[in-house]
Amino acid sequence: MLNYIWLALVLLAVLIGGWNDRLKDVTDGAFDGAKTAVTIALGLIGVMALWLGVMRLAERSGLVQKIARALRPLMRRLFPQVPPHHPAMGAMVMNMAANMLGLGNAATPLGLRAMRDLESLNPRPGIATNAMCTFLAINTASVQLIPATAIAILAASGSTRPTAIVGTALLATLCAATTAIIAVKILEKLPWFHVDRGVDAVAAVASDDQRAAVQAGTVTELPAVIDDRGYNKTAVRPHIFGRIAVAALLLFFAAMFVRIVWPQAFGFAPATETNAFVRGVNALSLLAIPFLLSFFPIYAAARGVKVYDEFVEGAKEGFNVILRIIPFLVAMLVAIGMFKG
Repeated sequence: MLNYIWLALVLLAVLIGGWNDRLKDVTDGAFDGAKTAVTIALGLIGVMALWLGVMRLAERSGLVQKIARALRPLMRRLFPQVPPHHPAMGAMVMNMAANMLGLGNAATPLGLRAMRDLESLNPRPGIATNAMCTFLAINTASVQLIPATAIAILAASGSTRPTAIVGTALLATLCAATTAIIAVKILEKLPWFHVDRGVDAVAAVASDDQRAAVQAGTVTELPAVIDDRGYNKTAVRPHIFGRIAVAALLLFFAAMFVRIVWPQAFGFAPATETNAFVRGVNALSLLAIPFLLSFFPIYAAARGVKVYDEFVEGAKEGFNVILRIIPFLVAMLVAIGMFKG
């Protein structure tokens, strides 16, 4: 379908532009679209490298596996084609958590990483699987526990009750996410979108013998796919000093939260914002990123992970992911730029 849409945009742009004597605008739109695509991609490299480096530390330390294990019953229902221990599960969980907390800068790289991991299970590369469509629907209509960005904009604009949107935003995003999941589960069963039975499961199995077993229906539990990131490796049990360091970091951020929300408790002047809930939301927005950037390395170091080496390896993945998406961005933005011109 995307092939036809892209071709239609290009051809219609040339035909309509030629008829209206605007071929120069069409040409400029094509070059501007290509330039914009690369500019967007280059701007993402730093953020992508940062968060995939942090993500690798979380994987190596076993933290992602713990989170994924806690959510396994729900995730297995949503993504039955994905093996429970596959790296894609952890990436999707982290992406959903980042979206719920309003951490857009973290959610985007993790979402791209999850799609790349899901592509490794794809029996027909380039054609979206049911798992990919489900994840995209959930990601687009993600539940917002704390719409921090919207609250900050309202507060900066002088709103008297910027937090009044919390309840309605939560309800609206819950309805959106529920509708998205129901829609994707219904559509994937229709003849137009239905994939061959077992094709996603077969793609997740490594050997020809296992493929035959899945096709014959004699295997019910699929093995996990282990990649070069060592996702399923067991991390070293944390040393007592590592546990103390992690606990100290948690106490520090808890104290910082109290200091921001109730500064009088530490002998500071009262905050200018009178609403305690607004102060709490602002504190979460302020502390969330520093907490993640410090907690994951400390936790990984406590588990015996070489944090610098692993972070660099994860950052390399971020650079490679950006290189892979540049051609797709160029293709789409060039077609859109031509049509708009």
